[in-house]
Amino acid sequence: MQEPAIVLGGFEPVYMQKLAICLGSRLNGEIQVGITEDPKDELLEDRSTIWVGSEQFIESVRGERAAPSCIVLTEEEDSIGICRYQSCEKLYQKIMFRYREMHGAEVHPITAGRQEWIVMTTDDSSSDLLAFSMTCAQILGDRKGVLYLNLSECSGMEELFLLEQGTDLTDLTVALRRKEDVCLEAYARQLEQVDYIMPPANPMILHELREPEIRRLIQTVRNHREYDCVVTALGTGCCGCELFFQAAARIFHLNGGGGLSEYSGREWLRFIRLCLGSKETPIEQIQVPRILTDQGGIHLIHEWKEGSPGRLARNYLEGKKT
Repeated sequence: MQEPAIVLGGFEPVYMQKLAICLGSRLNGEIQVGITEDPKDELLEDRSTIWVGSEQFIESVRGERAAPSCIVLTEEEDSIGICRYQSCEKLYQKIMFRYREMHGAEVHPITAGRQEWIVMTTDDSSSDLLAFSMTCAQILGDRKGVLYLNLSECSGMEELFLLEQGTDLTDLTVALRRKEDVCLEAYARQLEQVDYIMPPANPMILHELREPEIRRLIQTVRNHREYDCVVTALGTGCCGCELFFQAAARIFHLNGGGGLSEYSGREWLRFIRLCLGSKETPIEQIQVPRILTDQGGIHLIHEWKEGSPGRLARNYLEGKKT
């Protein structure tokens, strides 16, 4: 069986090395990534290779090889080429999308064990839900492959972490609705220790999801063997949320504690149990202190992990309730 490979060529060494390191890190060794200036490189003859490079380099490859699989990195993006002037994360997404189109093969590293879904929800503040669920995901990401899904209306995630705009849950939903062969790499990005899918810019998409799309989303993620754990944040009762509750091995219910939130909290718990039906999934209630910040940035993740949110998260993740 041919060993898959992505080979870069035709650009300055520093650019190619940076891109090769990014691709290699994200692919975790499942697909080899290399750099060459020789389109006739005999060492690549036995590999199922996709060539990625400048127009001139790709022309040389096509002149030396019979029907090679090629991706052109161009000055401006079009239906044939990918614009090279993008972040490594975006280039990874687009290259992997083209890779799947060409190869139609599995590209995920295989990990042992069963994928665990943890659903975190709240009837109080979606901002605290974002902070606590992201902290849990990052802690788990230190030792596992983790995907983070935030299905809250206007979660604030993009602005809080200064994330780059691009594909989000809306685009993934459209692909699922069209019953396309979804390539999760085209939608998942990396934030510190976890992968994530950007929450929808238009929160109304959460109320337009239909059961078949939710089932396809869950199955698509389950088929992605790189993820040992999926942390899902549900801020409100989005359409189809019962399917996420049913998929969960653990449910964390965050509440503000005291006051009128006790009434909304009990009502929300009754709704979750109704969604679960006969499934006896443990629901752990967590009183999370208000998490405040003056400014956004990725540094918040480190502060939360090492601060009181991280200590609280570790206690519950390890079963040491406080």
